[in-house]
Amino acid sequence: MPFVNRERYKKTWLPPVPESHKLTNEEITDFVENMRPIILLAMFSKTGSHDSAAAIKNLAVLRPEIIIPPLLDRYVY
Repeated sequence: MPFVNRERYKKTWLPPVPESHKLTNEEITDFVENMRPIILLAMFSKTGSHDSAAAIKNLAVLRPEIIIPPLLDRYVY
């Protein structure tokens, strides 16, 4: 996700993000864990499969160890 990359790695002309406003690893993990059940249900909907695929991709970039195993379990069996 661009905001995490900009906060941690990329040096740009934009003003730096203050330390008090940066996301911690724990906050990112909590966010991914809270979104996981919603996204896994949405991938089977008739209307939102493209949107859920994009969300799965973005969450997997942040925390692949949380997102990838449930996906493999659902597709393998």
